[in-house]
Amino acid sequence: MIKLVKLWILGSAACVAAGWVLSVLHQLNLAGYAVFFFIFAAGLAVLCRRWRRADGAKTGVKRARWNLRRFRRPLPLVFLLTAILATFGGALHAPNNYDALTYRFPRILHWLAASGWHWIATVNDRMNLSGTAFEWLMTPLFVLTHSDRFFFLINIAAFLLLPSLVFVVFVAAGVARRVAWFWMWLMPASLCYAMQAGSISNDTVAATYFLAAIYFAFQARRTCRVQNLWLAFLAAGLLTAVKASNMPLLLPIIWAMWPAIRLVEKQLLASMTVVFLSVLVSFLPVALLNQHFTGDWTGDPNNMDKLKAEKPLVGILGNGLQLGLQSLEPPFLPLARSAEIWVWDRFPGRLQTVLKRDFPRFVVGFRELPQEESAGVGIGITVMAIISLGAILHFRHQNLMRSTVWTRRQGLMIGILTWVALLVFMSKLGSESTSRLIAAYYPLLLLPLVLTPAQSFLVRQRWYRLLAVCVGTIALAAVILTPSRPLWPARRFFDWAVDRFPTNDLIAHARMVYKVYRHRNDLFASLRRSIPESAKVIGVIEGGDDVEASLWRPFGARRVVQVLGSDRMQPGKLQWLVVKNMIYGQKSKGFDEWLHRTGGILVASQMITEKAGTGPEEWSVVHFPDAPD
Repeated sequence: MIKLVKLWILGSAACVAAGWVLSVLHQLNLAGYAVFFFIFAAGLAVLCRRWRRADGAKTGVKRARWNLRRFRRPLPLVFLLTAILATFGGALHAPNNYDALTYRFPRILHWLAASGWHWIATVNDRMNLSGTAFEWLMTPLFVLTHSDRFFFLINIAAFLLLPSLVFVVFVAAGVARRVAWFWMWLMPASLCYAMQAGSISNDTVAATYFLAAIYFAFQARRTCRVQNLWLAFLAAGLLTAVKASNMPLLLPIIWAMWPAIRLVEKQLLASMTVVFLSVLVSFLPVALLNQHFTGDWTGDPNNMDKLKAEKPLVGILGNGLQLGLQSLEPPFLPLARSAEIWVWDRFPGRLQTVLKRDFPRFVVGFRELPQEESAGVGIGITVMAIISLGAILHFRHQNLMRSTVWTRRQGLMIGILTWVALLVFMSKLGSESTSRLIAAYYPLLLLPLVLTPAQSFLVRQRWYRLLAVCVGTIALAAVILTPSRPLWPARRFFDWAVDRFPTNDLIAHARMVYKVYRHRNDLFASLRRSIPESAKVIGVIEGGDDVEASLWRPFGARRVVQVLGSDRMQPGKLQWLVVKNMIYGQKSKGFDEWLHRTGGILVASQMITEKAGTGPEEWSVVHFPDAPD
């Protein structure tokens, strides 16, 4: 399995590097990728010759044997079923992750249309400012298949690697093998990983890069082989390239690899080359481009998006409250909105004022069902961690560091530094999605708990193992019921339920949520029918958070251009425009006046629901026959 992890890191680094290199050469296309990956495959063959020795002999970890008998035990069986169902969900349903359809996938389409990365003229700043690693992983798949239906395979691969990565990292950190085996199957039952397994979210892949970086750093120290240090460098770079919010995790990674840093002197030139590649596949290129185009490495010098925590203590307070509430949220909460209001009303008035003023994006954030856009570790893992903490306090007379094995001390330090990194994250970022954004942090936040003798006692208790199976079953049920990729006859059920109980608001709301997710991948399909196939370029006037990807269909047949600034008031450079009516005012009168003033012809209008919480909004197709073709 370690060979697969190496291939995952090398392949990911190759995809990200290919994106930047081919963009510089203006060859971001099938031919460019074919040449690049031919060279990559040749180089990988050379590396494989040097790494022929068995991983078990080098790492001290037994090589994984593909033995289905292991899945007879409850925890591995639950993981296997979750992986299978997540794969079916991703294969049967078109991707509908909102962030991906709003900016991650559209930015790929913009880049490919221009044969390379460029600063996109857009009202959605995230197309330019955010990390690019997941996008560069998706791009070769799209170039090869010309479809978005295979993007979920990236997260499936990451999910399948999680158990092995958790096990080898925990063992390398000094965790008892029985405890590591227990948590290798339980950790993927975290809702953030299980819900994203069949999706095109980008948080789970970050967890694999973080674990790989720590593991290979440990192995570099143990084996004194510089190749392991190189892999740690690449994994660390990829970790930051997924999301800038993962950058604090460089602290435990640097600590883990620092004693082995002198290994670079053995092969200095090759090591410097790997360092350069690690920088290339990190967030640094995006940070430099943000600095160049906006004057700030984050891309938001004036904090217009309110993502920067202006006061670190309030940031820690707000993020801590969100994380605590979202981690203890019941997995199935039909009255989620009422629960949010009830919890918010329990906050003291002064605390509410401070949060509204200094943490404007604070939300309680309860959901009726776990969803990939917001799910964190989940109440199940949280309860397991609380029980572990209680066991430590109960057995506090036993020495935590009773073992003299150096890895246990170093593992404890890695866990502590991961908590420090979390505090840095919380003091700097003021997002409403705290529990999801720290998906990469969760596994090693557990290290101070699982290193103790109390955890070895717990995993031998039948009731504790039964509780773990229940936690895994909750994640399995969430994968089946999720509105994103339901694996049950949701449409038929809600059609029957609405007919049977026509006045039930809860059933009506649930039906709408499932319907929104079902149609989100191609929301503008009916509006596109009003645009002739001969229109190779269409304009769009949208807000800063709309699902643009649907307008590019059929992929490769046309290009979408966002109309910005003064052109919104006097369009005429394009014959066909798709317009969000409310851009010109909340009432239809503003849009009608704009249409009359500009001489546009209204071709079609439709009420479209992008988010269940927002409700339907009117969109229109407008034709300007006098504009150049």
